[in-house]
Amino acid sequence: MKNSRKIVGSIIFLSILAIFLFTGYFIKDKRDDVAINDVFEEEVTDEKSSKETITVYVNGEVKKPGVYNLKEDSRTEDLIKISGGFTEKANRERLNLAKRLKDEDYIYVDKLDTMEDGTVLKGKDKDSKINLNKASKEELKSIPGIGDVTAEKIINYREENNGFNSIEDIKNIDRIGEKTFEKIKDKLDIR
Repeated sequence: MKNSRKIVGSIIFLSILAIFLFTGYFIKDKRDDVAINDVFEEEVTDEKSSKETITVYVNGEVKKPGVYNLKEDSRTEDLIKISGGFTEKANRERLNLAKRLKDEDYIYVDKLDTMEDGTVLKGKDKDSKINLNKASKEELKSIPGIGDVTAEKIINYREENNGFNSIEDIKNIDRIGEKTFEKIKDKLDIR
């Protein structure tokens, strides 16, 4: 009798243990399936959203500099608006507000240079481009290889031909050949 009780007790104990192990295995297995599905759906969603948005960093003379997520077809103007707009010291002329932004772009808004008397200086930095259709003689002379005579010829050509249609038009000017053009083309603009 004692042996039969031990056997029955052991069978009941093993049955209960088997039930716990069996249900625990299936509950854990279902959680893993859900977690895998959630991760897969998130990855698909992230791929879609990353194609629809771009991330751009704006710094300098804006009210709220930082990293912003924008729609894929956004322009610099949109970025400036969501960053709080320009500060009073922003040099707005140096920024193309119509430029279409790309993912990972960095936009820096320059500061206006002002003197103690409040006079605003609009200096050009080494990376700025010279507009062939608006540049003064002095601005043209700041281009490497362009002196007084060539600057005058550029201005005369501009006046006689109603401006430059492309930067390549500068090759029509005496003293500016292909070699000179290749050296200066990155410093020229016709906006």
